[in-house]
Amino acid sequence: MAKNSCIEFVLDGRYFALPLENVKEIISRPEITPLPMASKHVRGIINLRGDVIPVVDLAIRLGSSEDKVDRSEVLILVLDGLTAGVMVDSASQVAELDLGDLSEPEGNEGAGLDRSAVKGVVRHEDRLVVLLDAADILSVDREMLKRIAAENNDDHMDSQSKYETMRIVTFDLDGDNYGFRLEEVREILRYQPPVSVPDAPPFVEGVLQVRGNILPVVNLRERLHRGGELDQEKGKILVADYGDFRLGFVADAIKEVLEVPMSEVSEPPSVVRGDSNRQTVSAIVHHDDDIVTILDKDGLVDRERLREMASEDDRAVADKEDGGGSETLVVFKVSGQPFGLPITRIKEINRVGNLSEVPGMPDFVEGVLDLRGDVIPVVSLCKRLGLNPSEGSEEDGRILVVELDDSFLGFMVDDVTGVMEVPLSHMSEPPLSMKELGRARDFVSQVARTDVEGERMVLVLSPESVLSSQEVVSARNSIS
Repeated sequence: MAKNSCIEFVLDGRYFALPLENVKEIISRPEITPLPMASKHVRGIINLRGDVIPVVDLAIRLGSSEDKVDRSEVLILVLDGLTAGVMVDSASQVAELDLGDLSEPEGNEGAGLDRSAVKGVVRHEDRLVVLLDAADILSVDREMLKRIAAENNDDHMDSQSKYETMRIVTFDLDGDNYGFRLEEVREILRYQPPVSVPDAPPFVEGVLQVRGNILPVVNLRERLHRGGELDQEKGKILVADYGDFRLGFVADAIKEVLEVPMSEVSEPPSVVRGDSNRQTVSAIVHHDDDIVTILDKDGLVDRERLREMASEDDRAVADKEDGGGSETLVVFKVSGQPFGLPITRIKEINRVGNLSEVPGMPDFVEGVLDLRGDVIPVVSLCKRLGLNPSEGSEEDGRILVVELDDSFLGFMVDDVTGVMEVPLSHMSEPPLSMKELGRARDFVSQVARTDVEGERMVLVLSPESVLSSQEVVSARNSIS
């Protein structure tokens, strides 16, 4: 009789098999990024050599109620253009099974199994093997594939709004508020001690290697003659773009991203001059009883002197990376998991303040925020995405004000961790063609991969899917 090649594997002490033609490879289980709002048996997504693929807990898919997290291997399946992983305990061998002897499972053979995914049972050597149907395990939704491929993210920045306002990122330096214009900041990194460089200016801590490029790092305390010491656990490095090279500026902590009206912006005093008579301050912002000093990135440094610290080879690498384009994301955490939004969609980032409750709204709508006359509904992303509340400090909580087509929406998050520039080559459409991914297919618009395989990825959310336009209008009307 004809034999068929199958991958035989073990799951909860039972033997199963899948046709070899559907199994691309077998890997040790990597770090898995959970997907909120997906079915219980969808564990999340992984980065497999640059490809983002979903991972299914096969035991739960087949009907098990036991939620094991220590399964050691993942079978990478390919079916109708979809690549997905299934978690198993161990893959034992490639077996030649006589599928002509398939029979319906009887008694204990099919106990606790979802029969829709079972093709039958066959005896192999001294054991019974359950043959599974890959198509029923993965359930491809081709219409969803087409819809995702047709979608695109428009840039909703309003030119008139840009003209009448200034967008700034504020940070703490020895207890005082400073800031840069947001368009001047390329990304924000966690602080790490730079490598010192001989004969560098006294305010240059040294250099870091960031994605193959040399980044000179400026100590703003030293540059601005401020006292105090940096808490390295909280410290951040703001990376500013100087065209043909970049510099990092060390700050104590990032505070907020704000869009302020130009009526709150004034020229700096003429006496504010740095070394060599350069202007180190470009503007003064009076916002909500706070004063923010906006620094002039050009006045802070001597371009020619610091340009020499970035070699021609390193700039060539940077030019090559930029040639493919990049996306700048604001990265934040909800229940300990990283998420992101394009920085162009965010109007500003505020600390969590007093919210007005809105009767009759879903429980994930925390209330509305009065933002200088604009009534903005605020959604708890933790509740909306069905995640478990974190135990973080309420002081770290932030509200991201996101721009929609004709209104604004607030996202309440646990913590804003930074701004990350991601090459477009590391951004991909989410692998959300499986029906079991449920509402995750609506909420997640893109996946940003890190440089390290197996490291957690950032799920980029679709703001329009979090709250419908009708719910936004209803919340605004109920309080106005």
